[in-house]
Amino acid sequence: METSLDRRGFLKTLAIGSVVAAGAGLAGCAPQQKGGASAVTTSGTGLPEAWDEECDVVVVGSGYAGLSAAYEASKAGADTMIVEKMSTIGGNSAIADGDFAVCMSSAQKAKGIEDSVDKYVADMMTAGLGLNDEAKCRVLAEKSNETWEWTRSELGVEWDVDEKGEVNVIPYGGHNTVRTIHPALGHGSAMTVPLTSKLDEMGVPMKTNRMVVKFFRDETGRVMGIQVNEKAKGNDPATGDPRYIKANKGVVLASGGFGKDVAWRMQHDPHLDDTVDCTNQDGATAEALAAAMKAGALAVHLDWIQLGPWCSPDETGYGKGPSYIDANVAYGMSIDPQTGKRIVSELADRRVYSNAIVENGVPLLQIVDEQNIPKWNFEANLQPAIDAGITKKLATIDEVIAAYSLPDEFKAQFARYNGYVESGVDEEFGKMIPKDAKPLGAGPYYITRIWPKVHHTMGGVKTNMDAQVLDVDLKPIPGFYAAGEATGGVHGACRLGSCATADCLVNGRLAGQMAAKDSAAQ
Repeated sequence: METSLDRRGFLKTLAIGSVVAAGAGLAGCAPQQKGGASAVTTSGTGLPEAWDEECDVVVVGSGYAGLSAAYEASKAGADTMIVEKMSTIGGNSAIADGDFAVCMSSAQKAKGIEDSVDKYVADMMTAGLGLNDEAKCRVLAEKSNETWEWTRSELGVEWDVDEKGEVNVIPYGGHNTVRTIHPALGHGSAMTVPLTSKLDEMGVPMKTNRMVVKFFRDETGRVMGIQVNEKAKGNDPATGDPRYIKANKGVVLASGGFGKDVAWRMQHDPHLDDTVDCTNQDGATAEALAAAMKAGALAVHLDWIQLGPWCSPDETGYGKGPSYIDANVAYGMSIDPQTGKRIVSELADRRVYSNAIVENGVPLLQIVDEQNIPKWNFEANLQPAIDAGITKKLATIDEVIAAYSLPDEFKAQFARYNGYVESGVDEEFGKMIPKDAKPLGAGPYYITRIWPKVHHTMGGVKTNMDAQVLDVDLKPIPGFYAAGEATGGVHGACRLGSCATADCLVNGRLAGQMAAKDSAAQ
């Protein structure tokens, strides 16, 4: 791992602004189809001579967006099918924390937290450098509470509560109002599992090991169906057995992002090579997005690729670190071990925080004492982080200094930080100090090294307010819908943490509803 970190000087440019985009076109980076699996026998219109399967709505992908789209489409009476590239259902959503940014919720009101749609939108736009589609941000804010209540009433999702039995609301980086709600189960399967169960009850088939490699359009331009390659190997669209699925009403693209696709992400940011780890599951690659673009979909913001700043360099992939580390950013401090000083607000948005760490050149140390670790985080995530070897427990501050050879300045920084917590004002970096935060006490202390990893791709196909995919003439492609990380433009330069759950569920439900009432294909 140390060798990898030494090479990461390549990311220095991230700290001065936007991610560098590759200037070349996309033709060279799209996965190439070859051989028998991609050979299509078509009619004169370019459609398959025969369809192997048929339904009203076919949903590509089975994360939050895909599952909620399929649920709503089926609920509206459409004969619906999910196709999933991987062997299991859930995608990245199943392994995510499941945190949900909810505006003007009953949980906020119970704790006296004032929020508004305008505040939610402002936070998204600030993090996104104003590149976001503001109207879509507003829909997320307006629909977030309704959708959260839907997870409770219709899906039966339970959310973390405090000692009084009231739903907890937790601070999150980049949000200037406390509005994030954490599932009691502690990860995204709190929503993917009940959605999957609901779809089972509704008789919706969820067919795994099916990679989408082509979207078919008829002579009018309408998307009529898809080609999937069954049992494709290694995310290779040239492998597997082709099958053709007709969609009489619509196709919903909910295939997620391409953070795990090194070749693709390097076309948009050459610095993000294979020395940069990624939190995503292995299916987070670009085949479906490439197929959508080949079918005429407009893609936007592909060069904005988010790094998660709350990852550990002492494990690979998502691991045990992010769930534990991210919950502590509001309640502890992170320092440069070379100087003993803080370098950034620990509650900055992900782009700002990641850029600061990378520009600094070495992993920061997150320092939190036992009394400041949120109860749910202490119970669910601390011991796994210790067992994974990424978090160390040390009894006193002198032991911390000795273990990491910290300079004398660290004690002065420690005292300054505690003063900010006591006063509620961070005079160095403007961090929002939570009301329940306490000055770092006598110990024990828990120390974790942090270093960014690729986490989310903000780019994807462009959609309108009805979740319809747009073509290069900015016109809706009939019969084609999309939601979630497969879309671009919602989050701009940087997605705020816990807004993805809102994005995927709000727009996934919308895409399913719209596809279900689309005019039937002729």
